[in-house]
Amino acid sequence: MQGEASTSSAPKAIATPSTYADSERYFISSGKQFQFHKIPTTNYRLAQTAESIKTKGTLWQLNPSAADDSTTNTTWDVYSNLPIFAARYDSPLVSGVDSKTIYWEFEITSLGYEGKDASIAFGFLVKDTGSETVAANPTGSLRNHELAGAPTSLSGPSLLWNSTDGGVYFNGTKISTEGYTANVGDTVGLGITFQFDPAVPMVQTRDVNDNPNAKSSKFSKAVDSRGNKTTRIAEVADLVACPTKTFVTINGEEKEFEGDGAREFFRGLTDVFPVLVVSGPGVGGKVRIGEAVKFGGDGGVADAQLAAKGNAAKGNFKKSKWSKIFKPAGGGGWTGGVGVLGT
Repeated sequence: MQGEASTSSAPKAIATPSTYADSERYFISSGKQFQFHKIPTTNYRLAQTAESIKTKGTLWQLNPSAADDSTTNTTWDVYSNLPIFAARYDSPLVSGVDSKTIYWEFEITSLGYEGKDASIAFGFLVKDTGSETVAANPTGSLRNHELAGAPTSLSGPSLLWNSTDGGVYFNGTKISTEGYTANVGDTVGLGITFQFDPAVPMVQTRDVNDNPNAKSSKFSKAVDSRGNKTTRIAEVADLVACPTKTFVTINGEEKEFEGDGAREFFRGLTDVFPVLVVSGPGVGGKVRIGEAVKFGGDGGVADAQLAAKGNAAKGNFKKSKWSKIFKPAGGGGWTGGVGVLGT
């Protein structure tokens, strides 16, 4: 896909970070039971398989469409029902942990048909205030292939890996990086690490009581004087931007970003959602979130499952267990990428 994305004539306001019930916070932190909004064309579908039913994380199979005009000439995008980063709880300046990494993967099983343009882009979305209207519309985010231009979402700013050139795109503009190409059979991952900044005061928070029967979901939990489990939450107006790093993995090998882009929407001030963008017919693959992720460096699936559970630190800015998940080629510790997003 070439050229500029054409989505709307004027930018929209970004959606306000939300509060979430105990059960929702559990799913957000564990990566379990993420759903995606309905795909706006019956020619594609996300389906559960026997493999997805058995996994403790989220695994959906994107089934390829037929090579007909209704898919050949269209592009669509869908995002998840819950965020993978909830700003009012997950910001390191709220929770007190040293970092919070969000990461998910797409295993490519098909990249279209011969002679037909097709591509997959996936990554992260920050919803704008019109996103729910887009999702509820019968045609949803479906739009003409020629008008799509570059991989982007109609529901808000996005950060996406793109199969056409292996590039990473912020809001439809390619970030200055080398291409991270992948083919059928490969698994591509995209991640963002939100970092604690010791130079910035902690965000003022309040504690909310959890349902006593709810599963433990956030490692910022505490116990009040009456023995009730509580979770720290910040008011929207008190949230402060934090430094972030971005990275790509191809079959578990980390690919560093050589440079930076103006990715101001991914700085810990907004909720962040997984998003899929498909253009053309015949694209297929597996969505892997949480403990369903396939690659975890030297530790394999066991480390990936640790990562899916988030940071194990309970405050005091202890080292995150994410620091040992991915191993770059040639050994050494996981760096989390070098695409630093400034505050």
